[in-house]
Amino acid sequence: MRIIRNERHIRGRSFIGKYAVPAGMLTLLAGLLVSFTKPEWIIFTVVSLLPGFFLSVVGGYFLDRYVGPLAHHDALVAALKGLDSRYTLLQYTLPAAHVLLDPGGLTVFLVKTQAGKVTCQKAERWKHQQRGKFFRQFAGQESLGIPDYEVERQMRKLERWLAKRLPDVEVPVRGCIVFVNPEVELDAAASPVPAFYGKKVKAWLRGRGKRDSLPDADSHQLADALGVEPQRKGA
Repeated sequence: MRIIRNERHIRGRSFIGKYAVPAGMLTLLAGLLVSFTKPEWIIFTVVSLLPGFFLSVVGGYFLDRYVGPLAHHDALVAALKGLDSRYTLLQYTLPAAHVLLDPGGLTVFLVKTQAGKVTCQKAERWKHQQRGKFFRQFAGQESLGIPDYEVERQMRKLERWLAKRLPDVEVPVRGCIVFVNPEVELDAAASPVPAFYGKKVKAWLRGRGKRDSLPDADSHQLADALGVEPQRKGA
């Protein structure tokens, strides 16, 4: 599998994730110390709370997405490891964050890192149970949200982007939700969008999710629009 990344995007947000959290905590700590040692400086204490809280939450959000073993870009690559050169993964280069170019079209991946029990009862009805979830989210951990809605929104954005660049080419675009945390307990059979634990994605791509290849002319035009080399069929 070939990988094309916006490294500048990843580096910038990784930097925020690594340093905004300690900066926020230090700001909050400074305000707390001043409140005890200089009670008359109450304005300083109050003013320090907002930036300290903001830095902590924003830093935690980027830390969850861009840093560590469950960083979205690295965890997805690990889940797809072993796919051959007919597949190209584009990360943060298109309107959708993670897009896989395969012989049959494009797959938009939505990466989720939640641990605990995740269930889908029907379209847009998801539940997430995890110990300490409130405190984790308070510290910046992304909430589960509505994964099927999120991935479909990214698909629509990508389709509009393609329509402007390839008005005469019909490119199949589909979505897939990937849970990469090894401690997740997933029950998403009712999801209208395929949802898997990370290691099961490759089996789906090679099995039930395998599609007929695009015509050579369409495949080459799509590759040009994405800025990648044409796929080598039969590799």
